[in-house]
Amino acid sequence: MQRYSLDNAIEELNVLESVVAGKVRNYLEKTDIINAARGLIAVNKELYRVEEDARRLRLTGQLDLEIYNALTKGYKLIADRIMKTAYEYKYAHEVSVLFKALRFTNEVSSLSDYLREGDE
Repeated sequence: MQRYSLDNAIEELNVLESVVAGKVRNYLEKTDIINAARGLIAVNKELYRVEEDARRLRLTGQLDLEIYNALTKGYKLIADRIMKTAYEYKYAHEVSVLFKALRFTNEVSSLSDYLREGDE
């Protein structure tokens, strides 16, 4: 079994950023602000999961700091890109308000669920 490397993490984040940004842009073009905000929520939930896993791995001495740092930085950059896109479409305030209102709900269960939506 091949070990998950820093290069794997960076490649995965680059693809993810492109896919999420495209999906959010499509939602904003249709003025579907709720689904654009759900993208931001999904990314932030994924970041939270990475941080939870990092705590567990640190306690067992298995945390790879390079990969952890790349993942956390990458997810934060994806969230920033979502907000930048919302700002370009003049929906940054609305996306931010919806994010704050919905982030603790089960409106978006995971990033993978969000990415699958509309593809089925």
